Amino acid sequence: MSEYDLILDGSHMPEYDEIVEYINIPVRDLWRKINDFIQQRYKSLPRIMYSVCSGKPGWNVKYQKSGKSICTLYPEQNGFVALVVVTLDLMPVIEALSGELTEETLQTIRSAKPFNGTKWLMLQVKSDLQLEDVKQLIILKQGAIAK
Repeated sequence: MSEYDLILDGSHMPEYDEIVEYINIPVRDLWRKINDFIQQRYKSLPRIMYSVCSGKPGWNVKYQKSGKSICTLYPEQNGFVALVVVTLDLMPVIEALSGELTEETLQTIRSAKPFNGTKWLMLQVKSDLQLEDVKQLIILKQGAIAK
């Protein structure tokens, strides 16, 4: 690694505020909005974890409620990725909402391969519309879990 990268450096666990500062403006506001949304709506606190997963290595922020995943957020300098795992039985509901979702999100949903009755949606967030997609999917997922 030629240049130090806060997110990839597994030897230093960053503070939450360091992660916020790592993300460039204006996307930093989107990061704050999704974190505030999850913390307020689901009364869940962020857990900073390090992943060695080849798909998205580095420090990330996980949210859980009653031991079940809400989502995992992977910070990037020019955006972030939200991992939302949804069950396959939610796919008809998600398809019914397709007119309200961005084309990027729909493409991610449709191309995600089923795995153990779920789809792991790695959603890139760089705009308000993409952020709203992630919120909608989290609300759907949490509503299904609550039933």
